[in-house]
Amino acid sequence: MLDKIREGSQGAIAKGILGFVVLTFAISGVSSYFSSSASDSVAVVNGEKITRNKFEQQFQNARNRMQQQYGEMFDALSADKNYMNNLRLQVVNSLVDETLFAQHAKELKMAISEQAIKDYIVKMPQFQTDGKFDQTLYESVLRQNNLTADQLAEMLRSDMQKNQYLLGMSLSEFALPGEMATLITLQQQTRDFDYVTIKAADFAAKVDKSEQKLQDYYQINQTKYETPEQIALQYVELKGADLAAGIVVSDDDAKSYYDANTARYKTEEGRRVSHILLESAEENPEVKAKAEALLAQLNQGADFAELAKTNSADTFSAENGGDLEFVAPGKFEPEFEKAAYELAKVGDVSGVVKTSFGYHIIKLTELVAPQQKPFEAAKDEIIATLKSEKAHEKFIDLQQKLGEVSFEVADSLDDAAKAVGATVKTTGLFARNNAPAEVNQPKLLDVVFNEGFVDSTTNSEVIDLGDNHVVVARIAEHKKAQVRPFADVKTDVEVAYVAEQSAVLAEAAANAMQTEVQAGKSLQELAAAAGYSVQQQKAQARFSGELDANIRTKVFEMPHPTDKPSVAIARQTTGDSAVIALQKVTPVPPAKEASDEELYALAQQLGQVRYQAIVKSLRDQAKIEMMPMTETPTE
Repeated sequence: MLDKIREGSQGAIAKGILGFVVLTFAISGVSSYFSSSASDSVAVVNGEKITRNKFEQQFQNARNRMQQQYGEMFDALSADKNYMNNLRLQVVNSLVDETLFAQHAKELKMAISEQAIKDYIVKMPQFQTDGKFDQTLYESVLRQNNLTADQLAEMLRSDMQKNQYLLGMSLSEFALPGEMATLITLQQQTRDFDYVTIKAADFAAKVDKSEQKLQDYYQINQTKYETPEQIALQYVELKGADLAAGIVVSDDDAKSYYDANTARYKTEEGRRVSHILLESAEENPEVKAKAEALLAQLNQGADFAELAKTNSADTFSAENGGDLEFVAPGKFEPEFEKAAYELAKVGDVSGVVKTSFGYHIIKLTELVAPQQKPFEAAKDEIIATLKSEKAHEKFIDLQQKLGEVSFEVADSLDDAAKAVGATVKTTGLFARNNAPAEVNQPKLLDVVFNEGFVDSTTNSEVIDLGDNHVVVARIAEHKKAQVRPFADVKTDVEVAYVAEQSAVLAEAAANAMQTEVQAGKSLQELAAAAGYSVQQQKAQARFSGELDANIRTKVFEMPHPTDKPSVAIARQTTGDSAVIALQKVTPVPPAKEASDEELYALAQQLGQVRYQAIVKSLRDQAKIEMMPMTETPTE
């Protein structure tokens, strides 16, 4: 009943508030935010330019998300120029909205402190090793992304400023029980209706398939009959995994590494604890007194498990005598951890411990001493580690040499391959949507199908494909996209044209039937006269999946019937058209009053609606200049 509300609560605001920064930072080549040409823009918002480099970065991010979402279907989508042009427009509009919002936040004089930014960076998982901030890793990641510390801080400041506003707005929204009842009544509403499906296929014989008609259709839809652009590549690649296979690590080297890193091969102490929890977020003398009374019973020999079962507010652990299994650093609040680690031997019980959850009594139920892993048991792991480290060092050196030589001798890959001990590999001609497996990497394809690169005669830069894998490529052969001759595609053109025109004729017949029903004639009689059957639907739910989605959507858009049925046409994805006669609308009130959780979910949904309304208002008042859209070079 409330699925749609719950889905809404998982939307852009609920999930995006803290995730947006991480996603932005994770985008490859993020430095393009700071290297954009001021004159190369895709839009101007109140005098502020949105650079093409920034657009290309966001467009690539959108493409990557699509590829992850659609998998193999992505190739077909990316080959559809109309689809990709719509995606470009969506990205531009998204950037316009972000710019408007940033300007609005600035007008409100919202600010993020330096300390808040530092605290956020320290907690970012990208900069942590074993759960702690790693300065060396932090500096390395910045270098890999061509970022300075100040540039990263400025990016975070902008995103955190926006998120601060969104969070405040979403948390200040509220929903009343009456609003929820109205919404649920609408969601649960059912409708009774009749419909007749007029099939497009029935009109195929009536379509004029003259040569001229087909020629005209072909001229208008030439992009459907293009052979895709094709290229053949020469390339040199380096893989860390290949380098590791050729590295030999002696037993002596492994033993030396073990002796220098014995702490890495020692198991942590294991502490298993049980607890009794009396809930109280704030300090509460009465609850604390109850906890101390339970502690007194334990000190007098009472059974811990039994007291946990009958008294603990943590019902899940209480069923198992209060068992929380093994504790680990960071798993519980500091006060709880401190008390748990102070217990010296199995059976020891702590005093009363206060956390944000309430008052705890903790018992140590199992203690596993740390163990040193013998060298022989760790040997294979150490050898693999040393191979990986040495391979990485060698990979970095060869990657630098590959980049230098391929740049210095830019009209051939032979010298670059020789310099790194590799060979020049080649491919046959291929289109972007059917690239051979060995080069089917989005980052590589983005470069080699770049219009500027295709027209060049030089080597690419070193393309980082991740996981110690880089490639330098050049174009060996190029074939532009070409429209196939009409004679070659005439059969395909005829099939598409007949399907299109059949749907048009079916819709015209549906419109004529709709007019007659609105004039007072019976849908059943008209359908029978035309040889169609009438489908009757009783108590059809709004979110039922039994019907064609277009019919169901249209039914719930139609006005309530009065003294005669409401009538409408629904065009189906098959090309068929349905004539719908809505007979009855039945409201279904909720069976019970909404819970606090459901009201909170609705409030979040209302917060999203409010945010969208603010952005629309900002758009209505803004001066926005959209530049002509052209194919982005990254595609």
